[in-house]
Amino acid sequence: MRKIIAAGFAIIALCSSVWAQDPTKPAEDEFGWRPIFDDKGHQGFRGLLHNDFLNWGWNIVDHVLVCPKDIRHMGMVTGGNIITAELFLNFEFSFEWKLSVSGKTGVMYFVSGTALKPVGFTYQIIDDTHHPDGLKGGPIRRTGALLGMIPPSDDKKLNPPDQWNEGKIVVDGNHVEHWLNGAKILEYELGSPELLKEVAAAGLPRGYGRKMKTSLVLMDAGEEISFRNIKVRDLDSAAAKASKSASVK
Repeated sequence: MRKIIAAGFAIIALCSSVWAQDPTKPAEDEFGWRPIFDDKGHQGFRGLLHNDFLNWGWNIVDHVLVCPKDIRHMGMVTGGNIITAELFLNFEFSFEWKLSVSGKTGVMYFVSGTALKPVGFTYQIIDDTHHPDGLKGGPIRRTGALLGMIPPSDDKKLNPPDQWNEGKIVVDGNHVEHWLNGAKILEYELGSPELLKEVAAAGLPRGYGRKMKTSLVLMDAGEEISFRNIKVRDLDSAAAKASKSASVK
């Protein structure tokens, strides 16, 4: 448990130092949503290995954040993982992505570890039809899964490679949800016996599976990936609470 805490501090310290460099944040909309990244000067991410990730393999093309791969670099990590400058406790994180054929990436949360080797839970993003991990690994390694632990629902709606999909991660108290293209595809409770059993079976260090403040990591897994409309909502904000209250009425 002490190792987990120490590793978590390493990531927290990294995020804190980044945020100190960029104290401005875009304004929230009426529902509490705000962009983490845009091409108008705000960059809510930094590279885990290279601070200026836009000079190390990632590009902005027509308002889209892209980690391109030519034939020489397919299967190679070029841009590296990028991490949010902020930490989040109760939140919704929404993003759109587009994969190349046989592509693979993911969004990591409840992140600890180091810049060289972050560890955490992953919202899996993969070409279910063509990538070997998706074909051979079964549902717990397919798009929308809590990677290696919980499969998405069988009736998920996934658009094919080279088309856009929308994902969302919701963390509200101990309750966590994965969404895909407007539909909830899995949910779990932090600290529950069922989850902790899956954590142990997945080989994650002891201490994972409980609530923690977290950064969010977009992963470079060696295949071309594009992201757009990357935004977050703090569920403890006044706007988010008002929006939630209005939706219940």
